[in-house]
Amino acid sequence: MKTTSRLSSRIVVLTSILLALTLTTGCAQRVVGTVDVPIGDEKPVYGDTIPLSILRGENKYASDFSAVVKVMSVGGTRWIRGEITSPTSLVGQDPDLEHVVVVLYLCELLSNKADKLSDGTIVYKGDGYPQIILGKLYNVVGVLQPGWQDWPLVYVPTASQITQVSSGD
Repeated sequence: MKTTSRLSSRIVVLTSILLALTLTTGCAQRVVGTVDVPIGDEKPVYGDTIPLSILRGENKYASDFSAVVKVMSVGGTRWIRGEITSPTSLVGQDPDLEHVVVVLYLCELLSNKADKLSDGTIVYKGDGYPQIILGKLYNVVGVLQPGWQDWPLVYVPTASQITQVSSGD
């Protein structure tokens, strides 16, 4: 009787472990492939008006933009379009608007490959950047383009100036 009881309890333990492993690996998103990310244009939208020291990361210009941005699209290794979701007082924008479109110019490139997860989500990445996913919120600090038109253009000198907003914020 003791042998059968021990064998049964071992089988139950082994089955429980296998079930737990199956459930956790089956629910976790897995990388199933990669997606090519277009190489971003080196020249900003407004031409030569951007000081080269910002592009070179020399930090000679003070950061004058800080907002929570919801990523709407990634246009390449240099460009992200998003919506400002935190209150802002940008000159030329209607403060009554709920969201303001912003274009982020990344002085440090994203990777030219992005991960595709099993649920179809695309995860953009790069040295020093958090995982960048469409629809997620990020704190962004940068330099506002002087004389911007239509949508604010913000230069993000380093990858560390984009951080993901935690779900508790």
